[in-house]
Formats: sequence, structure tokens, C-alpha cells
Amino acid sequence: MRNKNAFYITLVISALTLLLCYLNEWYINYLALFLIIITISFITMFIQNIIDKNAIANNPNFYNLDILKYICAVLIMILHLRPFFNTIYPNVDFALNNIITRICVPIFFMITGYFVAKKERNDQRYIINYCKKMIPLYLVYSLAYLPILISYAYDNRVFVMSYIEQIPPVLYIPLAALGYPLIMLIALVYSGIYYHLWYFPAVMLSLWTLAKWKKHFDVRYLLIISFILLLFGATETYYGVLPLTITSIIKFYFKIFVTTRNFLFFGLFYTILGYYVGQRSKLPTNHCFILLIISFFLLSFEALFLRNTDRLNSNILLSCIPLSYFLFVSVIFITEKPKKLKFPFRDLSKYYYLVHPMIIYLLLRFDIINIHSDPYWQIILVWLCTHIISLFLITLKRRLPEWPI
Repeated sequence: MRNKNAFYITLVISALTLLLCYLNEWYINYLALFLIIITISFITMFIQNIIDKNAIANNPNFYNLDILKYICAVLIMILHLRPFFNTIYPNVDFALNNIITRICVPIFFMITGYFVAKKERNDQRYIINYCKKMIPLYLVYSLAYLPILISYAYDNRVFVMSYIEQIPPVLYIPLAALGYPLIMLIALVYSGIYYHLWYFPAVMLSLWTLAKWKKHFDVRYLLIISFILLLFGATETYYGVLPLTITSIIKFYFKIFVTTRNFLFFGLFYTILGYYVGQRSKLPTNHCFILLIISFFLLSFEALFLRNTDRLNSNILLSCIPLSYFLFVSVIFITEKPKKLKFPFRDLSKYYYLVHPMIIYLLLRFDIINIHSDPYWQIILVWLCTHIISLFLITLKRRLPEWPI
């Protein structure tokens, strides 16, 4: 049976690798290609055996999820930095921006939903308490990023004034009194004050929707509904390949709301998926790692298919759904529980996500890095500064646990 599985795994890896090389026009000699296929196949079989062993022993390692979140936080930092953009490495930029990093935010949502399901078993008010803790943190960092937003508005004051000049002077005071607070409220609830902070209202609104729904209905139905909403969200990625009849309808949405990267069309599905997985007493792991490899190839094919199409954005890729699930399951069982935890991956991933846009802004603002800087130097410098500030905030939080930082 093991030999049969090895044969099928090698066959699948071979077919996917050859297809990926063909679609991306990679010219690799036969020996290198053979070694790549054999190596990936061997690693897949080796890891799958470990996963099966830990799953049979019902020995999940949740610390691995903290490590996964840390890796995702670093990848998101690189995504927002885009150090390989306009360099001699366009394929590296494409792989990072359109393939690898697209799994990160879905994983964050899934992990949140998963642990909400676990914690609710002992605390029925966990969602409420979780959101109560998140709101002050969200407001503090929204306030911290407000000066950067104002700075951007000042730098683009000519563009801003072109809109203001179209407004009759008699409406200046009423709009200033009503319009600015309304804009700030919409930003806080919908898009976030700064581009990465949208995640917080998306999580809180997803959990609020979940809490209201499960009082009256089965969570599985909400999972189906949220999947349908995610399909609409994916229209921003698939905009260029959709029929004109559909694009003519949805363009009105994008004129008003700009993006589908929000709780309703993105965060809700992955949060509910994580919650649904967390409700299960035992996760099926049969062939999960080979399915993870297949899902990654599918994501690569999807990104390559969309590479030269007209896209509004690439936030939502449908192949991320199976990839998120199989990555989540594989990571939990890929190693045994550590005897002692030494590195604060969970806290670091949190502060990496919160701090890195400010670090990027300041380094670019003072011309410490720019588009001509070595891409690896950019990554190292941003990571180092982010890491130092994160360690400082972790230390401060431990000394002042009541502070929302």
C-alpha cells in the first residue's frame, strides 16, 4: 500500500511540475527536473507519514500555528514593501505578490476562527470578550497611523484641492462638521485608517455575525452563504475574464466601495471556516500534505492564468481555500508538541503586522531605502527595525498589561 501511495504521489508531482514549467516557460534540463520531482515526492511522503503518526496519536501542536502566523507576518511585510518591484527579478515579485503572500491573511482569519471555537467550549462569552479587548487596540493603532494618513493627504494636496474646489463654498463648514467625522467612521468600520488595519473590523464583524447566526441557525449554512459572498469578492481578481454583462453590474459596487477586501466578501468565509474546523473533535489528515502540494500548484496556475488579465486587485484567489485548509491541518500535526516554548512567535506576529507599515513609511520618507535600494537590504532593514520595535512593545505590554498596545 505504501509503494502504491508513493507511486501516485510521484506521478502527481511529476504532472504538476511539468505543467507548471510549461505554462511559465521555464527551461530546466532533464536531470534537474528529475531531481526536483524526486526531492518533492520524497519530502511529501516523509512529512505525510509524520502527520499521520501524530494524527493517530491525537497529538496536535498548536505552537506550530504561532510559527505559521509569524512566517505569514513576515511575508505580509515583504508584500507591502515589494522590494523586487521594478527590478531585474520580475518573476520573484510576481511569485511573492500574487502567489505566496496571498495565503497569509486567510490563515490569520482561519486561526482566529479556530481558537474561538475551542475557547467557546469553556467561555460562552468569549467572542464578546475577545472583541472588547480588540477594540481599544484597534483604536490606539488607528490613532497612531492617523498622522501618516494626514501626511499623505498633504503630499497630494493638489489632487485633494481639485475635488474641494468643485464644492460650493457655502457647503465647506457643513461638510467639515459632518463629512470628516462620517469619513472617519466609515474608515474605522470598513477600510481601516491605514491600509493594513482593515483586518481588525473584518475580524470583529465576522465574529459578531457568527455570534448572532449560531444562536438561531447551523454554522454550516453560514459557511455556504459566506462562500457565495466570497465568490462575489473574487470578482475584483477575475474582473478581466468576466462577461461584460456581469462587469457592468458589479462596476457600480467598485465605484462606491473600491474593493471587496472586507469582512463580508473576504474575512467572513475564512473566519467561519476556521470556526467550523475548530468545532470538529478530530481533523481528517489522510493525504493532506499531498493535497496541500496540489493546492499550491493550483494557486500557481491560477495566478499565472490571471497574470496578463485586467484585475482590480489580487486579494482573493479561489485556490487559497483548499490551500488554507490543508496547510492549517498539516501544520498542526507536522511536529510533536515542544517540551518548552522559548520564542514568542505569537506576540511577534501580532506586532509585526501592526508596526511594519509605519517602519516602511519612515524608511521611505527619510530616504533610508528607496526603489533603487538592494531588495535584500530593504527586507533585512525593515525586518530588523520591525523586530526591535516589536520586542520593545512586547516588553512594555508585559510590564503594563492593562495598556491597549
